[in-house]
Formats: sequence, structure tokens, C-alpha cells
Amino acid sequence: MLKEEIGDRASEIVWRGRQWIVTDFGLETLGDPFPYEIAAVRLSEGWQGADESLLAWPMELAGKTWVDYRDFVTAFLVALGVHQEAYAPVDIVTIRASLREGAARWEATKAEMLGEFDDD
Repeated sequence: MLKEEIGDRASEIVWRGRQWIVTDFGLETLGDPFPYEIAAVRLSEGWQGADESLLAWPMELAGKTWVDYRDFVTAFLVALGVHQEAYAPVDIVTIRASLREGAARWEATKAEMLGEFDDD
């Protein structure tokens, strides 16, 4: 593993994507456009939105315009595998539903950014 300075501390990098990395801490951005981190113990937190049966992070980050969502999804899945002893257990059905709903939210976010919705 590569040890690299991430934010204000050094982390062991387990997996590296374009924008997201999985570290010994959890899931983090490479700092572009700014540092964002999710501790491993928080990976299975529930969404506080309309459907509380979903996982928080796929839903939360799908609504952020700065997120490379495809890279996030890969990193999230890697982080779930690497850190499975750190967070509360979560079943595959919940993971799939969360990623499916997150992807739909991400598409809507992109469409809104590009002005693809009518103002009628």
C-alpha cells in the first residue's frame, strides 16, 4: 500500500480512483475540488431522506455537482469490502437499491445542471 498525505494526516491508500480513494481511514476524495472524507464506521449509515431504508452516502453524494459519481460508486463498493468489520452490517439488497436510487438522483442532478428540465 502507498502511504500518502491526505488532508492533514497520512493515510494508507488501498484503492485509488480518479477522484476517490479508499484508505485505512475509510473513503476520501483526493482533495479536488476539496477534501471530503467518510469514516469506515459510517459507511452503512441510513439516508435521512424520503426512503430511510437506503444508505446515506450514495444518496447524499449523488446530489452534489462536484462528485464524479461513477468513481464514487466504485470506491464505495471497494470501501464496503475493505472495511466490512468497521461498520454495521448491511445486506446486498439495500446496497443495490441505494446505488440504483443514487444513480437516478445523479442523472437528475446532471440534467438539472444542464438545464434539461422545463420550467413549466
